[in-house]
Amino acid sequence: MTIALILLCAAVGALELYAGKQSKDQTKAFVSRVDELRALVAGQNRALESTGQKITDELSDVKQHMLPRIDFQMSQHGGRIDELASLLHRTEEYIRAQAIRLHELEKQREALAELRGRLADMETAGLPVHVGAGVGVNDARIDGALTRISELEHNRVQILDLQRDLSMALEEVEGVVTDLLHYTSGELDRAITTSLDGRPAPESTVVGGLLSTDPALREVLADVYEKCVAGSGLNVRFKNTDDEVIRYYLSGRELEELGGAYTALLIAITMDVGSPGLRRRLPSDEAAVKALVKALFECEGGTAQIGPLVVSRTRDSLVCGVLTHAQGLEFENLGLLRDPLATAVRLRELPPHQFWDLTAWAGRPTTG
Repeated sequence: MTIALILLCAAVGALELYAGKQSKDQTKAFVSRVDELRALVAGQNRALESTGQKITDELSDVKQHMLPRIDFQMSQHGGRIDELASLLHRTEEYIRAQAIRLHELEKQREALAELRGRLADMETAGLPVHVGAGVGVNDARIDGALTRISELEHNRVQILDLQRDLSMALEEVEGVVTDLLHYTSGELDRAITTSLDGRPAPESTVVGGLLSTDPALREVLADVYEKCVAGSGLNVRFKNTDDEVIRYYLSGRELEELGGAYTALLIAITMDVGSPGLRRRLPSDEAAVKALVKALFECEGGTAQIGPLVVSRTRDSLVCGVLTHAQGLEFENLGLLRDPLATAVRLRELPPHQFWDLTAWAGRPTTG
């Protein structure tokens, strides 16, 4: 029993010693933790002091610099705010004025609708129609508006006529300018060729002219005439419209050569015999001259001249002739081409070998 008590006491002592040791270790750990917390608090205090100092410095800077600038800017923008407030007030007044104007425009729209109805009635019935008084516009103002509309419509028609005349004049001017450029270009080309060759290259200018008293066929006849010019081996250097006469300036062949060629060609036409020799000399000239004669025959009246060849169409006949130099000068000085009847009379006075009556030939159906 005694031994058990001794052992128990030894065990209790050992436990007390162990508990004391554990308590001492815990105390050391607690003290160490407290020291760590104290150091952490000290560091946080130092950080707070530093942050507080910075905040103090920034507040001091704001008080010294920022606040005076803000006060100055506030004093400056105070007047701007007053201006904006005044502008807002004026904007509200403008919006109210526009609302009133919109209301007035709505009334005018109703009045115009009534005017359109009245105009429609006037167009359909051909009689003046009075507008009722419910549209807010009196009869005097409506009549004045209708008068103004009528004047504007009349002026619009006049303006359209002027624009149409101006367009036609511009087209004619454009055509003349184009012909002048073509003519000038040809002259310059010939001058360059002459300067390079070192030899003169004279080229005579042959007169041409076309008159048609039938406006409907004038353009078609001009096209056929220019094709006949090209088929005869000539070039249109320039053309000009003088009243109803289109005056042509042609080049490419001499008058004597053209006179002989046209004489042989007219003999072949009247005899209905084609000459191979002539066709080799003037390719397509026979068909071109035939087409021109046929086209003139379809006109009510007209004249055509290609160098020495002159054709005249009157109401009852179609005659042509091949002129000499002197006779061509006479035609040029007297201006006979402007009068188909006078041209026909003068052609009939030519010697028989220079005159041909193609009335019967031109009146026959084309056989191909």
